[in-house]
Amino acid sequence: MQTWYQRDEASESDDSESDLLRALVRQELFLHYQPVVDLKSGKIIGVEALLRWNHPEEGVQLPKDFLMIAEKGGAVSSIEEWILHTACKQNKKWQEEGLSPFVVSVNISAFPLIQADLVQAVENALLDSKLEPKYLELEITEKMAMDADRTLDILFQLKRLGVSISVDDFGRGYSSLNYLKRFPIDKLKIDQSFVQRSMEDETEESVVKTIIGMAKNLRLQVVAEGVETQEQLVFLQQNLCDAAQGHLISKPVSAEKLVENYIRVQEIVPVKGIGPDQIEQLRKREAFSQARLELSEALKNQQGMTFKFVKLENRYIHTLCEGELMNRMGILSEQIVGKELIEILDPAEAARKTNYYERAWNGEQYVNYEGYINGVNYIAALRPIYQSGKVKEVIASCVDITELKKTEEALRASEAKYRLIAENMSDIIVVLDRGGNITYMSPAVSSVLGVTPEELQDQHMLNFILPKEKEKVHQAVEGMIEWKLPKQLSFSSTHRNGSKVILEAKGTPVLDSQGEVQQIILIIRNITAQVHAEEFLRKIDKLAAVGHLAAGVAHEIRNPVTSIKGFVQLLKQDHGKQEYFDIMLAEFQQLENILREFVFLTQKRSSSYEQVSVGTILDNVMAHLQDKSLHHKIKINLTGEQEIKIWCDPTQIRQLFINLLSNSIEAMPNGGMIQISVIPEGHDKVMIRIVDEGCGMSEERLKLLGEPFYSTKEKGTGLGLMISYKIMEYHQGYIHFSSEPQQGTTVEVVFPLDKVRSAT
Repeated sequence: MQTWYQRDEASESDDSESDLLRALVRQELFLHYQPVVDLKSGKIIGVEALLRWNHPEEGVQLPKDFLMIAEKGGAVSSIEEWILHTACKQNKKWQEEGLSPFVVSVNISAFPLIQADLVQAVENALLDSKLEPKYLELEITEKMAMDADRTLDILFQLKRLGVSISVDDFGRGYSSLNYLKRFPIDKLKIDQSFVQRSMEDETEESVVKTIIGMAKNLRLQVVAEGVETQEQLVFLQQNLCDAAQGHLISKPVSAEKLVENYIRVQEIVPVKGIGPDQIEQLRKREAFSQARLELSEALKNQQGMTFKFVKLENRYIHTLCEGELMNRMGILSEQIVGKELIEILDPAEAARKTNYYERAWNGEQYVNYEGYINGVNYIAALRPIYQSGKVKEVIASCVDITELKKTEEALRASEAKYRLIAENMSDIIVVLDRGGNITYMSPAVSSVLGVTPEELQDQHMLNFILPKEKEKVHQAVEGMIEWKLPKQLSFSSTHRNGSKVILEAKGTPVLDSQGEVQQIILIIRNITAQVHAEEFLRKIDKLAAVGHLAAGVAHEIRNPVTSIKGFVQLLKQDHGKQEYFDIMLAEFQQLENILREFVFLTQKRSSSYEQVSVGTILDNVMAHLQDKSLHHKIKINLTGEQEIKIWCDPTQIRQLFINLLSNSIEAMPNGGMIQISVIPEGHDKVMIRIVDEGCGMSEERLKLLGEPFYSTKEKGTGLGLMISYKIMEYHQGYIHFSSEPQQGTTVEVVFPLDKVRSAT
């Protein structure tokens, strides 16, 4: 009868793949576990999950009998996913049963490793079993190096999950130190063929030792497979192998059998391995070797550079040179070690540094120098090392200061630039310390005050300020120190020629890293000419205003006075009539009104403020103007939120609205409607809008509103609107007019709702 593995290759591959998938469904596949023990303590630190097939015809089959054919068909991916889930669940079960946690290793073949869904399969297995990732190890073969770029990405994704990765059967396949350095590998497993022949062949023995040493240098754990004899076990212990597995320790067994053998397995190494004293010696030797390795690695990986030298026959010979700084300098250790300075540097630089070497060798404790190699600036600190009271060697630590040098150069350039600006500004730049003493004064002080910066250096600022203003300036400086805020101030000083100079300064406090004021910078400008010019302009403006006012007063009073003068002459001729007296009385009333308005303009701001509702004031005004509005056939309509209250002088605000509504009434000789609306403006203002249907005004006339003696009415003085503007100024509000000819006029009066400052 022909067995399944004796058929032709094509049908064999297809049938075997189908058989395996059916075996997976029928639960014919199962796992055995081979313990991995620590060669120091003998404790079980892991188990390797090994696949078995309980073939219905051939019995129990090993992976080498069926997986090679299955790999060609692709069924191996499904099988390995099943192995992952089963091994993870079993490991979690052992932990729940009370066994000390250890790692379970699962072999991953080279073919499915390049599949992206491997990462997802591992993640699913961990989630499904609730096993912590650190207790799962994936064993990869050396074939992975054949597709390094793709494999590297998959391995890093697996490492991010938290699992560990080992290289199985190391040394049998494609071995490369390059991929060992690049790949995120935790462990090497020495192929059993090397271990089993190590006691018979010196070459194989050397291979095992080399692999162990290489793994140590790469900081990788190393596990020996196939340990079958006591001699092999001792050999591995003596060469500091970390762990081992093999038939000497335990054959692959079921999960249940592993629990039964758990204690016995952990007795193998203590019983058959080397004694406790030898183990302790090995540990010390390993610790010393590891310390030397770590020191070497630390020196190589340090950001700076460390070198040593000794003095031999009056020559300083370098014995060590390590550090990452060497890479930036573009030099190798071989170029330095065993050589003296003259062999490395040009004669002048070698002679300069030899002087520092000599000082350190003679016992000087703190010798430092700066150097420059291939674009890198560095500083070296030399320290002598003593033995038996004599200098044995000198060790030097070097630090890269290239960026510091660049920063210093940039600061020097920046300082030169800003000094150039400061020394050519017309404004004076003054730097004060916390006590008010001058630490810097720019040259502009010479042109402003006629003194040199050197004369004021280290003097107190108040020394060049007029006595009556010293207290004001002192308080301003103290305020900047206390509040840590800029401040603007003006003060007077005296020029060397005796003339008074008016100065304006803006002070800015400079804070240190703790937020405290260390200095104050003052930018001082000479404003003497500006102040004098402003005073002159103010005098001219006052003269012009007085002239304008006088002309207006003369014009406004001349007309009623002329009328009264004429009627007085008629009365003198005994031509008096009643209407003459009426006209004279009206003219006197006009004079009284003009004088009243002038008196209001000269009055100070009212202090009689109170809260009054807008509606109350407007109702009072409308009642006052009722006869006038009826006479002109005007209807006034009031709407809006009249209950809103404002802080005001009610008498002044009543006069304001009488003026505005009177203007609207007089602009509507044929009658019409005046609409008054009370409208809130946000939460802090209220607007009273007055809209009439009068004759309106052009844009040119709008610009002249509020000027004295400009009026649109026949006998108007223009002072009514001027008074209205002044009232709004007192109440911190504003008036806005908008109008077009024959389109009516809109007046918007806006009041703040807060209490006005004059009333507080």
